[in-house]
Amino acid sequence: MCKDGVDYVELQTKLGTMQVDEEKIIRFPVGILGFSDNHRYIIVEQEGSAFSFLQSVDDPELSFVVIMPELVCCDYSVQLSDEDIDLLQIKSPEDGKVYGIVTIPENVAEMTVNLQAPVVINTKERIGAQFIIQGDKYHTKHNVIAEMHKNAYLLQKQSEAQEGAKIQESV
Repeated sequence: MCKDGVDYVELQTKLGTMQVDEEKIIRFPVGILGFSDNHRYIIVEQEGSAFSFLQSVDDPELSFVVIMPELVCCDYSVQLSDEDIDLLQIKSPEDGKVYGIVTIPENVAEMTVNLQAPVVINTKERIGAQFIIQGDKYHTKHNVIAEMHKNAYLLQKQSEAQEGAKIQESV
């Protein structure tokens, strides 16, 4: 479908009917873990929410709730290999955006985010992939609410320590 000179794809999703600008489609060359047949996605941001949706264009019934990991874990970082950087065609760190896939059970207070297998998207080239981080720092089930509370506490303590240092310097 073409509207105002822009090609759109119309999707009937769980979120409702969407008209997706084909230029905004993100290609996932190897798919998402467990969903290797789906290679085209879009990010659907929710205004006023920390959560977004990673919506499949290939299967409109498939979408993932995602969150930026640094909102859950302030010191979160991903080290990509040279192969990963080549796959995503990333030229500078600013080109990349990282998301964690969220699982929301019946009891929302128990929702978790997978920080061990982040989704990384090259926002310039519109290429994405999910990677598994080696090591034991991150896990597949970090409790979102507990981690956000811990994050807020740590940031407050850090801010208080900086204020204390400023006061001591001025004395």
